[in-house]
Parts: sequence; C-alpha cells; structure tokens
Amino acid sequence: MKKIYFLHGYQTSGKKFECLQNFYQNFEEYNTICWDWDEFMNIPKFLEDKAKILKENCEDSIIMADSMGANIAWHLVNSFKGMHYVMTNPVFSAEQIKEQERIPAELKEKIFSATSENILNKNIHLIISKNDEVLDPNYYKKVFGTSLKILELDDVHAITHMNEYMPSIHQVIMKAFDKANS
Repeated sequence: MKKIYFLHGYQTSGKKFECLQNFYQNFEEYNTICWDWDEFMNIPKFLEDKAKILKENCEDSIIMADSMGANIAWHLVNSFKGMHYVMTNPVFSAEQIKEQERIPAELKEKIFSATSENILNKNIHLIISKNDEVLDPNYYKKVFGTSLKILELDDVHAITHMNEYMPSIHQVIMKAFDKANS
C-alpha cells in the first residue's frame, strides 16, 4: 500500500486533505494519512514521533506537505534520503511570506530557512500557484535554481480549484512514488 503522509498548512481547514481523500477513495493502493499539527505543539517532539513512523514505513511512502506544513517537513527531508516529497506552495523561509505582519512572533522564530546548502535531499516535487497572494511564488528558484521540475497551477495560495487539478497532482504523486521505488 502506498502511503501519502500529509502535513497541512498553518491554521487551515483541511480542504486540501479532504480533496486528496476524495480523489484517492477508489484507489485501493493508496492510503492518505493526515499529520495534524498546530503552532502551539512541541514541534521537535512531533517530528521525532513522525520520524519513528517513517523509519518503520519508509518504503512505499511519501510526504505531501502544504505551505507551512512543508516548512515542518524540511526537518524530515534530509533524514530520509530515499524518500520523495510533494510540496504545494511550500514555505522555504519567513522572508518569502509577503505580509510579514501576518506572522505571529512565536511562529516566526520556529520557521526553518531552507537553502540549497541545508536541503541535501533533492527528491522534491513542487506544485506552485502562479497567483499566490501569501508567498513569493518564485522563491523556490533562490533555493533550487531551475533544477526541479515544477507543476505550476493558475490558482491562488489556497489552491481553491484543487479538485480540478487533482489529475495533474496525481501525476506528480505517481512520479514521486515511481522515483522512490526505482
């Protein structure tokens, strides 16, 4: 069974995960699992617990992470070098966020700054919204240059038309699994 571990964005409603669940409900070979988090929890402990799960279930597993959930996922990326990651509108750094005043101070100090030097695992599949009003949609180029293949969506940060994009997103997910097993 192929497992998709999903890390949602900051204070989100879970619509993207629901969309994933709905899309994959008739695919017996896929299991979608949401790793729920919030800014008040002990993030290092959360990551330690998830790392234990991944050590036991790394084969046929990917992490799909959205926005700030992707920022949390950066902490796992280098630990599981063979694993592949699908990230939608990922937060690479606090400086990427357009409206800095929207970031609570207690959250800003927890935001990891991903760079090409500290992200050693390049098994990353990016899905970027061209009309992202929250993040600089081109920031990934500062981190990875143009070396990664990107699926660009004509949508906003929340990916309000995710249902329409699911066939394309599914292709990205399938490639992540194929490359992880090759």
